[in-house]
Amino acid sequence: MSQPLKRKTGLALFWSFVDKGGQQVIQFVFFYILARLVLKEDFGIVGILAVFTAVANILQESGFSSALIRKKRVLQEEYTSVFYFNIIVSLSIYIVFFACAPLISQFYGKPILTNLSRVIFLSFVFSSFGIVQNVHLIREMNFKTNTRITLLAGVLSGAIAITMAYNGMGVWSLVMQLVFQNFLRSTFLWIFVGWRPAMIKNFVFGHIKEMSPYSLKLLATALLNQICNNIAPLIIGKKFDFTQVASYSQGVKLNTIPQSIISDGIKSVAYPLLTNIDGGEEEEKKVFRKVVRIAAFISFPVAMMLIVLADPIVSIYLPPEWKDVIPLVQILAIGSAFYPFYVLIGSLLQFKGKSGLLLNIEIIRNTFLLSAIVFCLSYGVTALVVGVSAVGLLSFLCGIYIAGRTISYTLKEVITDIAPYMVIAGAAFLPTLLLHQTGLENKYLLFFIPLITGSCLYLLIVKLFGSVILEETINFVKQSFKRTNAGE
Repeated sequence: MSQPLKRKTGLALFWSFVDKGGQQVIQFVFFYILARLVLKEDFGIVGILAVFTAVANILQESGFSSALIRKKRVLQEEYTSVFYFNIIVSLSIYIVFFACAPLISQFYGKPILTNLSRVIFLSFVFSSFGIVQNVHLIREMNFKTNTRITLLAGVLSGAIAITMAYNGMGVWSLVMQLVFQNFLRSTFLWIFVGWRPAMIKNFVFGHIKEMSPYSLKLLATALLNQICNNIAPLIIGKKFDFTQVASYSQGVKLNTIPQSIISDGIKSVAYPLLTNIDGGEEEEKKVFRKVVRIAAFISFPVAMMLIVLADPIVSIYLPPEWKDVIPLVQILAIGSAFYPFYVLIGSLLQFKGKSGLLLNIEIIRNTFLLSAIVFCLSYGVTALVVGVSAVGLLSFLCGIYIAGRTISYTLKEVITDIAPYMVIAGAAFLPTLLLHQTGLENKYLLFFIPLITGSCLYLLIVKLFGSVILEETINFVKQSFKRTNAGE
């Protein structure tokens, strides 16, 4: 890898982490405030509607963003065609969802869902206007601008939600937070990104058709993944109640906050990084293994932290009625530890142009997931979470075995790369669980003592074993900060 590419990658990865981390911090802070102003059931209601919005976002994008990012050279006509296609699809989906809103309301026995859904579904219509501008930022690896836009939209929409909640608007404050976030993000993309679409007469369906074989496979993969990932809240809301949906969603979110910072941050750079490699399969494998080790170095201690710190985190972060989230966080942390690796599998297969293979892996994963939901749901929400967590591990093993063959990356090599960090993380953090046996009740001490002790012990053990990844990570962070301060 050339030095200019290394520097550009380092800076991009830094800003990508800031972007994903900043988003999660903003969500964390605003949820802390909103949880004390809005009923727990209202979070469950919005959680149900967010599932439909997530599916709509996948449908409107249709995999063409990835297709544009993957192309070496993109024509203005191709950008314009994808832009108008996204808008047409999003408006079509909104019309269908608008008409189906009363059915959603009837299914869950909540009349208010009709009006709530018709408003919240506007969010994916707004987001469609900024998809191509976002593609431009990614192609240029301009994650600094992307970060500023995302964080600004998140702060402003969160402030709007808190103001509405403080004035007693309840569930509507949560709905408008999502709508304004997408509206503001697309608005800022138009302001800060120079690209503009040509007139609609320049729409060429041939460009859409040309990219479809690759894009539609990604669409099918993402759609299947999104539906299966979000089917649990839909079922919980129908079989149990919306407070259980809120607990499940929050358990997932508390795991998602750290793991998405890892996976999304690395993924945002891993894909364009792989596309810039000219050294053949051997160099591809070398770079990919390094990214996997970085993910392992961060992911496993984070998972152990969640297991050890779930009780004080929930007690400090959420009101008392959310206490049932604690065991859900601990169980989900086991499976979520492998999520960053699973995301990297997708990046590898997209880079290799194996969207069909990626679809096959997703079918396997979602077959596991649906089977676990069907089998475990009758035993309660906790049993369902155990099944979901187990699927995380099984999906990783199957996915890396299949995808690894595209670069001759064997399962034995994978285990060799990640197992040391998993063992060291367990040895460093699990003993701190004994602190609960001392009778200590101060939640802040129960949080900070294991956090500091476990982290220091983890880094010490890694250092004693002479791991190169520690020095590389430290140098990378220093270089990123240095170049950022230099204005690069």
